[in-house]
Amino acid sequence: RFNGWEPKLSTLFDKRILNCIDLDLRVSLRWDTDMTDVELIIIEPSGEKCYSFHNKTASGFMSRNFSSGYGPVEYLVRYACPGRYQIEVQLFHAMKNVSGTTCLVDVVTDYGRPGHEKSFSSSFRLTTTKEVYDVGFVSF
Repeated sequence: RFNGWEPKLSTLFDKRILNCIDLDLRVSLRWDTDMTDVELIIIEPSGEKCYSFHNKTASGFMSRNFSSGYGPVEYLVRYACPGRYQIEVQLFHAMKNVSGTTCLVDVVTDYGRPGHEKSFSSSFRLTTTKEVYDVGFVSF
């Protein structure tokens, strides 16, 4: 409420963003250490890599990367190309007094499609700068 006036949400926002956008693939990365740069890397079926400095590809999009805070970083694919999407996480940079960071990756296929969503999560610890963890892959 604002000075006795209560607007309907549907009048405040573009109608296109009020509904869930369904996706073939959604990958989300979070971590537990501030001032740490953790990189989500997706290698698409074409071999093209999607990551923070190359965040738009033929089939996917990577959200903004955070070097402070705890994420999240997300990779989204509306319509997946046939083949394998390889998921990796790299500890790009950490402050000197940090002994590493614990990461959580959530992978969801058929996101926003009730009754069809499948998900898995993986948690792991990265302790060395430039260390890469192979989370796994999803095939379409």
